[in-house]
Amino acid sequence: MRFLTGCAATLILAAGLAACSNDPGAGPIRVETASVPLYPDAPERLDIGVLEYRGGLVLSSSDGRFGGLSGMEIEGDRMLAISDSAYWLTTHLEFDAAGQLTGLSNVFYAPMLDAAGQPLVDRAADAEGLAALGNGAYAVSFEREHRIARYDIAPDWSGVAIATPTPITPPPGTDRLRDNGGIEGLASAEYGLWAGVEYPIIDGRPHTLWVMPDDGEATGLPYPAESGFGVTGLDRAPDGEIYLLERIYISGVGNTIRIMRFDEFGLETEEQRNNIDTLAILTPDMTADNFEGIALGEVNGEARLFILSDDNYNGSQRTLLLSFGFSGQAD
Repeated sequence: MRFLTGCAATLILAAGLAACSNDPGAGPIRVETASVPLYPDAPERLDIGVLEYRGGLVLSSSDGRFGGLSGMEIEGDRMLAISDSAYWLTTHLEFDAAGQLTGLSNVFYAPMLDAAGQPLVDRAADAEGLAALGNGAYAVSFEREHRIARYDIAPDWSGVAIATPTPITPPPGTDRLRDNGGIEGLASAEYGLWAGVEYPIIDGRPHTLWVMPDDGEATGLPYPAESGFGVTGLDRAPDGEIYLLERIYISGVGNTIRIMRFDEFGLETEEQRNNIDTLAILTPDMTADNFEGIALGEVNGEARLFILSDDNYNGSQRTLLLSFGFSGQAD
């Protein structure tokens, strides 16, 4: 158990932290997985926009802490995720000989800590966005108590149970965001971070994406999301392209998800903003849910895109992890 071994050194300290709260502390948990088709009524169909389905899973667990997964990073065959009740999840991804996503192994859970080393609770615990900063450091965005923090959890992720946060200066005006409409998406950049607010700060205006350089003040750029959609996830590819999730939920209909892509310097003019690539659209008749996590990875030398859904700890929703390859040019 590679992850259990990597985290074993933290268990004694984590157990001590758990003794001060109602949380059982850090440790492995059992997560069941079942494969799902992209099109329930046509399971043989794999195409969606310019993407091609490479397998997906519905995840479930009897552990009451499991769920609410709102951000993720993929590194090799490993996945790091965060929940909106302030937990870390680490796991290995399993693939078959054809590179199809088939399961998870060695799932490990740990509460996210505050600066005093205690588990985050209540309004402080709503973790939403995740971005790798390098050398085992990750930025995490939180809403309700709007903020961004750096956690150093080590390159092998063995520090998830003991890492405490260091504040990252958020974009100006972040404290005025609505409770449940904060920074949902984070993505790393060579010069700092990208951060995306879920809904327009001012009704009727475009969404705001911030470019946050390490050595300067954040700059807000307008992002023209489809009307009614929220921005729920961001990631950046090595070539500098930004991948973005848009989501809308309509009662009685379900979730519609748009997977978008633009160059990291592609929001500076109106012409550029009018030519953002739509890679794929997931509609309610497909295997769709409240997708909030997006990450780029590589499987057997092939570029992959992964999306992860937040079930909101609601029995009528699912935690889905879907994998896609790239099959053509975007519209």
